[in-house]
Amino acid sequence: MGPGEGWFRAKQRALARAQPLAAYLELTYRCNWRCVFCYNPRHFDRDGLSAGEWAAVLDDLRALGTLAVTLTGGEPLAHPEFFDVARAARDRRLAVRIFTNGTLVSEDVADAIADLRPLGVELSLHGATAATHERATRSPGSFEATLRGVERLRDRRVPLLVKSLITHLNEHELDRMIALVEGLGVQHQVDATVTPRDDGDEGPLRYRASSEAIALMYRRTAEKGRLPTTGRQEGGVNCGLGRTTLAVDPEGEVYPCLQWRRSSLGNVRESRLRDLWHGSSVREDAAGLARAANAAMLAEGGVLTSFPFCPALAQQRTGDPLVPDAGHAEQARIVASLRVAPSLE
Repeated sequence: MGPGEGWFRAKQRALARAQPLAAYLELTYRCNWRCVFCYNPRHFDRDGLSAGEWAAVLDDLRALGTLAVTLTGGEPLAHPEFFDVARAARDRRLAVRIFTNGTLVSEDVADAIADLRPLGVELSLHGATAATHERATRSPGSFEATLRGVERLRDRRVPLLVKSLITHLNEHELDRMIALVEGLGVQHQVDATVTPRDDGDEGPLRYRASSEAIALMYRRTAEKGRLPTTGRQEGGVNCGLGRTTLAVDPEGEVYPCLQWRRSSLGNVRESRLRDLWHGSSVREDAAGLARAANAAMLAEGGVLTSFPFCPALAQQRTGDPLVPDAGHAEQARIVASLRVAPSLE
């Protein structure tokens, strides 16, 4: 049995017994960027968890069988106790992934991150030029600062992924962004999923990329053999919602995944995380929804059957977690056509 098959079986067991393999810890809402399409409704914390409180969360995650935590935000490096939390996770033998914009990665910070031996660091790049990138971030100097952060971490052999959200602000620079990141010698991921803010504000949606740009994005993805796909089966589950993922926000609210903000399992200041996970009807309902979503996409048939689907995003866009919006269907059609003829321009 190869490592891929072993991981598949482990994931299937985790899905069956609702073992949260991955946890997203939003350490802070604070951020030194003000991205025009950001899904966070605010950039400050009302009463954020302390490093000690996060340590208790990590203890419970270990007890629940979690394998990896992603430290995110906001900008997680803006949290004054970021490295205390990160080291606490590593002390508990949890793999650590970091989502950051990279601008706070000084030489010393890069050394400290490398010492963590993270599973990976994912950084955001929103343009191939300073003008385009900074129009999105509304943060002068952020373009060069991000590139310096990437280079410092790369030079320390930290596993990196640069992520670019394709919007109408940067779609004209798609190929230049790809070339820029390839020139840096790190992995690159492009995506066109713009979401409403977590409080329901749909303002970010005005920045969605054009249909032509999304089609080009998927053509470039097809050229690298990375088209998104999923293998659905009768009786299966759509995703890890309420089963293999969870998220904790800066003030301790627990959710069944990073995107699902319709209802909370509770707060870690009032109940232990392990009790919230095992005793919450919200989690059980979310887990049932993951199964219903799988059945719904099979019932839709056609291109939607093999295209990844997010119930949380569907809830935001259509008001129904089982009903994909027109944009989702359009992307599914584009990807299906490229599987047949990936070289088409």
